[in-house]
Amino acid sequence: MSASEVEYAVKDGVATITLARPDRANAIDLSMYGAICERLAQAGADTEVRAILLEARGADFSIGEDFEYLGELEKNQRYGEWSQNYKGWIPVTWHNPKFVVASVRGRAFGIACELALLADVTYASEGASFGHPETRVGMVSHTVWPWLVGPKIAKEYLASGVSMSASVAHSKGLINAAFREEELDEHVHAFVADLATMPAGTPGANKKRINWAFRDVSRILHDDRFYDVDFEWTTAAREVDYAFYNSVANEGVTKAIKARDRKFEDK
Repeated sequence: MSASEVEYAVKDGVATITLARPDRANAIDLSMYGAICERLAQAGADTEVRAILLEARGADFSIGEDFEYLGELEKNQRYGEWSQNYKGWIPVTWHNPKFVVASVRGRAFGIACELALLADVTYASEGASFGHPETRVGMVSHTVWPWLVGPKIAKEYLASGVSMSASVAHSKGLINAAFREEELDEHVHAFVADLATMPAGTPGANKKRINWAFRDVSRILHDDRFYDVDFEWTTAAREVDYAFYNSVANEGVTKAIKARDRKFEDK
């Protein structure tokens, strides 16, 4: 686990987990992914922790999967390592006994979008955006969008790979609120500080009761992960996926993305 890329601190009953790879827009590889999961589990098990705050350093929450890293996995025929591990958000967020709050600035894309949305409460700056642009290169994403915004909106955005602004995300119920950049920290910290003063276990108990009301979601999230039911869908999209990651590995991210986007230019 890379401690430098995922910072962890506990103060006044709040465990703060910070994505700290700003030079890469907090792009996530397996090491960082594992570190995030471990820190969330650690906070959930700590009796001194009353609430968990997820945030990030730099301009972006996270652009999602590290394409260069995935390109190397693909090149070395090790992509299975990613596909076997990328669903670990669910037990450490949705099923975490503690209340999880995400604070989002900039882009929250791909796997990081799911992390932010699986939090119990998601606040964002007005300049934030959410989405799964990786669908444009053939990746099929494990997502909670349908449960939050309904099938119509989920299909529109996930099928196209178009991102959603914070204001639209708020209006659709994808996030709880969007604040001006300079006001985000104040609102987030006030909320988690208030949670930390609640009687021990109360926010978590309410979380469990609400999740129980959505137990079909909980069951599906668990079964999807346990039985890997989306593997066939992902496999069906892999031909494009392979080509893109090989291009990343051989030519770099910038050239690969330019080549990809030529397919979507107006004729």
